[in-house]
Amino acid sequence: MNKYLVLFLIILTIYNCESDDICPESTLTTPRLIVTFYDEENPEERKNIESLGVYIVKNNELMLISEINGINTDSIAIPLRDDESVSNFKFCKDFSGDVTVIPSGLPNHVYFDYEINETFISRACGFINNYNLSIALPHDPLDTPGPTNWISELIILNSSVTNENQSHVKILH
Repeated sequence: MNKYLVLFLIILTIYNCESDDICPESTLTTPRLIVTFYDEENPEERKNIESLGVYIVKNNELMLISEINGINTDSIAIPLRDDESVSNFKFCKDFSGDVTVIPSGLPNHVYFDYEINETFISRACGFINNYNLSIALPHDPLDTPGPTNWISELIILNSSVTNENQSHVKILH
């Protein structure tokens, strides 16, 4: 009798599992902001940055994004903060990786202001965030505007950040 009760409970448990109890790997995640770099003298032509390093500025501290650490590229994907509606970064051209100099290279402050939209995916996967960009600046608006160094302009190409398939911001340098 005891075996039948255990077998019945196992079968009951298996049938009570729903398809949304496991989050598939193919499920969308919170998208990162896609930034592409262009030549300021020819704004339609992409231009690589040599040795780019990007720091996230949070609570007046700098944290280096490990994937963007001295790379040569014409586009990057950076995570926007989901705990408040602004993100600050230091984009460092000619980044050296020298840990005694922070930020390393020629830094330029980059500021994004946006609206966060939570989207429910499923019980197992929870929520993801999508963003609507409203402001992109090559300086912190709370500071006295200083030299912008190597970035001449930021242009929002697509204010709706819902995927990583297209560029959202264009940086002229």
